Amino acid sequence: MRIASAVFLWVSVLAAATLSGQTRDTLDIYVIDVEGGEATLFVAPSGESMLVDTGWPGFDGRDADRIVAAAQDAGVTRIDHLIVTHFHTDHMGGAAQLADRLPIVNYLDHGTTVDEGERPRTAFDRYVTLRRGATHRTVAAGDLVPIDGLDVRIIAADGAVLTRALPGAGRPNPHCEGFTFHGEDILSRYGDAEDQRSVSAVIGFGRFRSVIMGDLTWNKEQPLMCPDNKVGTVDLYLVSHHGSDTSGSDALVQALEPRVAVMNNGPRKGGGPLTFDSLTRVETLEDLWQNHYAVGVGDANRPPSFIANLQDFAPNDDDEAAVHLGTAYWTHIAARRDGSFTVTNSRNGFSRTYGPPTGR
Repeated sequence: MRIASAVFLWVSVLAAATLSGQTRDTLDIYVIDVEGGEATLFVAPSGESMLVDTGWPGFDGRDADRIVAAAQDAGVTRIDHLIVTHFHTDHMGGAAQLADRLPIVNYLDHGTTVDEGERPRTAFDRYVTLRRGATHRTVAAGDLVPIDGLDVRIIAADGAVLTRALPGAGRPNPHCEGFTFHGEDILSRYGDAEDQRSVSAVIGFGRFRSVIMGDLTWNKEQPLMCPDNKVGTVDLYLVSHHGSDTSGSDALVQALEPRVAVMNNGPRKGGGPLTFDSLTRVETLEDLWQNHYAVGVGDANRPPSFIANLQDFAPNDDDEAAVHLGTAYWTHIAARRDGSFTVTNSRNGFSRTYGPPTGR
C-alpha cells in the first residue's frame, strides 16, 4: 500500500516538473477525494494557490498526502490561501498534517467554532495553534480574496450572506416560490450549527465562474438567493455539502443554472437521492461528475466514466465503515478565460470539454 502511494507521488512529481516548464494559461481546479470530507485546490495561471478545506485527520496523513499529490501535479509548492469553510473535522481536521508537508501562508475562516464539547473544542484549538503561526483573516460575506488573475468573492460566512447582489446578478428568482424551510427532523444528524456558518465563495476567471459552498445549509440558501438571485449564474457548480439532501435547494441550484456539476461525495456520505433528483431537473446541466460511486442511490449514479472512485468500502464485521488508504483519484477542471473548460477523471483519463458560455 505504501509502495503504491510512493509510486503515485513519484509520478506526480514528474508531472509537476513538466508543468513547471510550461506557461500556465488555465485556472486548474482539483476536486480531491478525501472520502466524504472536503478538499478542493484552485491554482491560478500565476501559480498562486487556494485550497478550500483539508479533509480528515489521522489515517497516517492520508488526506494530506492526497492534497500534496494534487499540488505536485499542479506544480504548487505551498498553499497561499487556505479557506476553512467551517470547523467540522472532515473540513478542518487535516490542516495540521498538511502543514507538516506544505507551507500554508494565509488562513481564512469564519472565526470561532460554535460547537460545544471536548472533542470539537480540542480539534478547533489545535487548528487555532496552526493559524497563529501564519497570517489569519476572519472573512465576511462580501469580502474579496486577493489572488492574482482571479476574482474570488465570499458570499456567505458565519451565518450571514450577501445583502447586495454581485455585479451582473440581482434578478428575481422564480425558484423561491414555495420554498420550504427544513425543520429539525431533516437537518443533519450532527446538527447544523457549524454547517450554517460555512464560508462560501464564487471564483471568477475571465468569463468562467464557479461556486463552492462548503456545507452551507438549505435554510441559509434562502436569504442568499431569495427573493433575488444575489450570486448570478455559474459554469461549474461544486455540489454543496458532499451532495447531502440538507443542502442544494432548487432556489440555489436552479437559479445558478450550472452547465456542469462536480460532487465531492464519499461512497456512503453525501450523494443523497434528493440531490441527484434535483440535479436531473436542472435544464442547463450538461453533466454531473462524481468523486465517488454513491452506494445509496444505485442506478442514479452516473456512468463509470464520470466517477473518479468506484470502490464501495462496505462496513466491516464490526459494523464500522471500512477505511480506504490506497490510491485515490481526483476530478480535474482546466478552465480558460473565454469560459470554456475541460473536466478530466484522473482514474481513467476520460475527459469532456465544454465551450464558452452563451447568453451572458
